[in-house]
Amino acid sequence: MVINAMERIMKDLLDEYKNRLQLSCTCDECLDDILALTLNKTQPRYVTNSDKIMYIKAEFVDKQNMTSLFVKLAECAKIVSDKPTCQIKTKGD
Repeated sequence: MVINAMERIMKDLLDEYKNRLQLSCTCDECLDDILALTLNKTQPRYVTNSDKIMYIKAEFVDKQNMTSLFVKLAECAKIVSDKPTCQIKTKGD
């Protein structure tokens, strides 16, 4: 199995910070849109099993690297929040 470690890392980051990103909608569709858009702007890092994700995650202990990921996430969250594609389009769903 081949896994994009960045998908797991960005999903964890989104889960941790979604309440601070002032999202207009937090439905699964909008969160998936944010994640997909962010991953499209992030270089993939592949591993062959989920235990090895921690090796990639360790590279982001460096504050500057983590800040770079968060900035990408925040930019994509704003794009999706400004024009959500879901049917609900209301805060807190």
